[in-house]
Amino acid sequence: MALGHGSKKSRSCDLEVAPAPVDLPLEWVGPSNEASMTSSKMLRRPCRCLLAFLVIVTIIILSGGATLAWYFLEYRVWVLEPRVQQQYTARLSILNRNYSSGLSSHTSPAFTAQAKEVQDMVRRIVKGSDLSRYFNSTKVFAFGEGSVVAHFWLVLSVPDSHVGKVTMERVSSCLHSLLGAYRGSDREETANYGEYLLHLPSFSITETDPKVVELLKASFDCYRYQVVSSSTAVAMRGPNTQRSSCLWHLRAPQGSSTQSFRLELRMEWLLPECRDRLAVYDGLTPTDTHLITSLYGCSRQERVVHVLSSGEWMTVVWKQGLYNYKDPFSLSAQAWTTEMCSSNIELQPVSGVQGSLRTPFYPSYYPPDTNCTWTFTVPSADYGLSLEFEGYELSRANYNQACTQGQWMVQNRRFCGTRGLQPYAERLYLLSTATRVVMTSEVSITGPGLQVHYSLFNQSDPCDGIKDCPNGLDERNCVCIAQYQCPEDSQCVDYFKVCDQHPDCLEAMDEENCTEGVQCTDKTYVCADGTCLKKPNPECDFITDCPDASDERHCDCGLRQFTSRVVGGVNATEGEWPWQVSLQIGGRHVCGGALVSSQWVVSAAHCFYDDRLSPRAWTVYLGKFLLNRSSQMEDAIRVQQILLHQYYDDETHDYDLALLRLERPAAPGTLAQPACLPSPTHQQEPELLCWVTGWGALREGGTPSNVLQKVDVRLVSEEACFRSYGYMVTPRMLCAGYRSGEKDACQGDSGGPLVCQENSGRWFLAGVVSWGKGCGRADYYGVYTRVTKLTGWIKEHISGPG
Repeated sequence: MALGHGSKKSRSCDLEVAPAPVDLPLEWVGPSNEASMTSSKMLRRPCRCLLAFLVIVTIIILSGGATLAWYFLEYRVWVLEPRVQQQYTARLSILNRNYSSGLSSHTSPAFTAQAKEVQDMVRRIVKGSDLSRYFNSTKVFAFGEGSVVAHFWLVLSVPDSHVGKVTMERVSSCLHSLLGAYRGSDREETANYGEYLLHLPSFSITETDPKVVELLKASFDCYRYQVVSSSTAVAMRGPNTQRSSCLWHLRAPQGSSTQSFRLELRMEWLLPECRDRLAVYDGLTPTDTHLITSLYGCSRQERVVHVLSSGEWMTVVWKQGLYNYKDPFSLSAQAWTTEMCSSNIELQPVSGVQGSLRTPFYPSYYPPDTNCTWTFTVPSADYGLSLEFEGYELSRANYNQACTQGQWMVQNRRFCGTRGLQPYAERLYLLSTATRVVMTSEVSITGPGLQVHYSLFNQSDPCDGIKDCPNGLDERNCVCIAQYQCPEDSQCVDYFKVCDQHPDCLEAMDEENCTEGVQCTDKTYVCADGTCLKKPNPECDFITDCPDASDERHCDCGLRQFTSRVVGGVNATEGEWPWQVSLQIGGRHVCGGALVSSQWVVSAAHCFYDDRLSPRAWTVYLGKFLLNRSSQMEDAIRVQQILLHQYYDDETHDYDLALLRLERPAAPGTLAQPACLPSPTHQQEPELLCWVTGWGALREGGTPSNVLQKVDVRLVSEEACFRSYGYMVTPRMLCAGYRSGEKDACQGDSGGPLVCQENSGRWFLAGVVSWGKGCGRADYYGVYTRVTKLTGWIKEHISGPG
């Protein structure tokens, strides 16, 4: 019986059908054998179909794989994936082109033509490299001399998944390699690329912040290029005030191996008020890492600033404020050779200051590359070195702390310098007769030039306030900072203890000459006739101290009928704080204030802006107690004039003071009484208990109080204030409150009075509520405008009628 005629096994392509035996007689090949041969032919057809099917499936799989690969590796990456803009600034010298004055202006045909050629060349270079698919755009933003130096930015559009691959190192290496391929030999420093002869060592490229390119774009239509080759100041062309920003590129002469140049920029504000910003950068690109200084508004107390660069390039950027002012400032520049800052100083065994050290180009801002080394030699190991600073102090630096205002290395110890308000002395106890002091600028941001006075002290003098030696020599030569120094033994005494009828000095010299004229200092009270008094705070204390009795004039102030923004406060009593006023617009309380004469009110400048600068918008309520109810003891008066301090800065809150002239004096019969204005030398020691009043919110984010609130706060030392806010605090500010918080001014108290009571019983205006971080937060005190610093300005305006 034949196998599989129609069986399953006969359909398998792996099965071989046996041929008929060749030795069979022909007649034995009958019909059944013929049928078997036919079946074998039919079995080959399914095999061919299956092979074709497998080929087709394979093609489909390969095509699908290729499609998927194309999608994931190509389409999704280059079409669908988000792009990251990587931006670079670069420079390249072109030796076969000559610089001309036309290349200094963006609007000149020469600049336009040359920039287009260079941009085409850069585009071809990038397109011919491995970075081709990332190229987005390029633009020349400046040309410099030597022969022609092209400065341009380059933007690469990188798929998100490629960001880690397209690094600064890869971009720089790729472009350097491509340019190097056009050299004649490996030793040549030039490359012929098209029409250009390129100087390869001059090519540099750095990654930059996106806002730098945006800034270059924004100021492209107001661009100034100035070559400064003279040590005489050269006036620079001012900004186009029809534009929102302008950029100046300044360049000093190219130096040599033995001599280098740097730039000094002089900036002067010409208007009493504006909101413009000037930023100065050390180099060609305006990046934050190259920022030297930034000045806001014409109202800065520094109306003239001198800034130094570290090299031949400097960039100045002007941004216009809210309003268009004509010629808000002037700029001039000059070039200097580098000034050395190293010296050897040998001190003599004498007392007192023996000399001074200065940073380069003092009193200009010290340069970003300042590196000063001073070597001191003292007469013997018995002496130590004293360094005295004005408005600058040193503090020990942490290992990872960046010194942003000067780094000091003293006896292998690292210090950071910080600007302050008071004199400061650093005593160096020496182990040998020689020591080295090094001052460097660790970052590009600099500050006003520094002057250091040096002297000797006896190293057995610890100045700890305890007399360890029988003769008291260990307490001599101490520096009394913001204190009275007893002449007989150099002991330091708080000023409020001077002339208080209680001797504190060894020979009671703090109680001598209290009503007689003494040599004038910044701590002595000045009478109208020019006599200076040693006695602190002699004004309006019911005792005539001045020969002309001027200390007891204009003293109808600071008294109240009682003998007995505010967080943690309690309700006041009606008439308890008769100088408190409410400044209202349309019947709504906006700010507080203090009456300082019959027709003048002191408040905060930040309360007045835009429409609120109009006197007609305001009504002043004197003797007010409840906001939602009127009283017969109060008086409502319209405002005739508003005066903001000419140096007020709305960003830093410096000089945050305003004067309001009322249309008429306060009516008789009201509770209103003025607070006393302190003299500029009025002493207000830390820890003095004072009071702040107002209708402000009772807690941060809360609603204003309907009842006048009062809270006691203590004045805070300048050091503690700096610890809270750093260098946002200026000499025109003082802090008050408690480290634990809870008691503070708050929203709605702005402009209100901070008053302190003297022994005479009179209340003096110490501060005006200005700003602070939150309300009543721990470690953040309330910040007030320091009235003693602005008394002169106040009296200048209110000394007239009324």
